[in-house]
Amino acid sequence: MPPIVSEEYKRNKKKEILASALRCFARKGFQAASIDDIVAESGISKGAIYNYFKSKDDIYITLMMEQTEEANDRLLKEIEALDSAGARLSYLFDRYSRSRPDKDMKDYIVVHYEFTLHSSRNEEISRVLKQRGNQFFINLILKIVEEGKKSGEFAAETDSRLIANMFWVVVDGTNIQRILFEDFPSDKVFQTFKQFMMSYIKSG
Repeated sequence: MPPIVSEEYKRNKKKEILASALRCFARKGFQAASIDDIVAESGISKGAIYNYFKSKDDIYITLMMEQTEEANDRLLKEIEALDSAGARLSYLFDRYSRSRPDKDMKDYIVVHYEFTLHSSRNEEISRVLKQRGNQFFINLILKIVEEGKKSGEFAAETDSRLIANMFWVVVDGTNIQRILFEDFPSDKVFQTFKQFMMSYIKSG
């Protein structure tokens, strides 16, 4: 009779695999890292890893979702503490402008973009990322802009989805430039874009 494994044991084992996978992805890149690398890093057998995850893609998606869920919850609490749409949008600009990723975070960001490009070749994975990850960020800005339009802070004719897409294009682009070029003037880029964006949505 096989041993009975508790749910806590399964959760802990899954966390070990995910932590080991993240180290491998950060060190070697998503494409270059293999399940065998994760086995060597974690000390957990390949068979045991496949008991928890279907593939390397599945490991990364789970890893990303768990990390972003915690970060997203914190972000929502910070935003909800502010009392106007303008203050919330301004806060988001300043939050990303102040962000200074350390080496570990830079490695994670590189892996994230690498996997995003990889997923574009797989319709199923791309759909999962869009539904469970990227859509959160688009909806976050959409909601803020719509609230501003209803309260009269923002012009009624403002295209909310366009604003949401523009915001995250600038965030993603700035993240990439920060990684590639240490002297990239990210603060100036964010503040200039913030002035343009706030002026646009208030005037329409």
